[in-house]
Amino acid sequence: MKTVKKEIEKIRNEMNQDQYYLHCQYIMGILAVKIKIIGEQLVLRNKRDVIQNVSQRIKTPESIYAKMLRKNLEPEFSLAKEKLNDLIGIRIVCLFLDDVYEIAEMLKKQKDIKVIKEKDYIVKPKKNGYMSLHLIVEIPVCMGDKVEMKKVEIQIRTTAMDFWSVLEYQLLYKKNVKGADKVGKELKSYSDEIAALDQKMLKLRNRIESI
Repeated sequence: MKTVKKEIEKIRNEMNQDQYYLHCQYIMGILAVKIKIIGEQLVLRNKRDVIQNVSQRIKTPESIYAKMLRKNLEPEFSLAKEKLNDLIGIRIVCLFLDDVYEIAEMLKKQKDIKVIKEKDYIVKPKKNGYMSLHLIVEIPVCMGDKVEMKKVEIQIRTTAMDFWSVLEYQLLYKKNVKGADKVGKELKSYSDEIAALDQKMLKLRNRIESI
């Protein structure tokens, strides 16, 4: 029977053989430039800062292995590339709720970005209270004489949503917390308060801009 350590090492070797890290860096570089340009365009258009932070990550072999098991799939990297949408992740944090959708629309208009799925966890938050707009996109990568499409998950959220998500992850995610149900309910109530706060701040900004 294969050990967990050997399974993870196999995934790591397959990623290296596939030059996956190199391709991911290439994709993240392309998206970083696009997001920077979008941010600059929005500053000129709206006369204020819009994008506050952009972060990137490549899923580790350990994380790929764990997620494949959670999905009851064989922990094979070739299968992970097919079944998982978040091997590459980009997170965009902005100030206001309408900024989230404006950034998303500008990304969708990029000719070399193909949107294959959109999940609006702002309109319909997850049961635990998580809020964010997710775009699953495909980016073309030239590999010798062929072009391969790589999937990327782009998360767009407000600073308030990001604050809640980071705290929720630290407090509960993948942890066996005593009284987790009670803590989860409390965190969900804070998510509702954050959603209300985002709406209030948007209305306040609009009121100030109209003066």
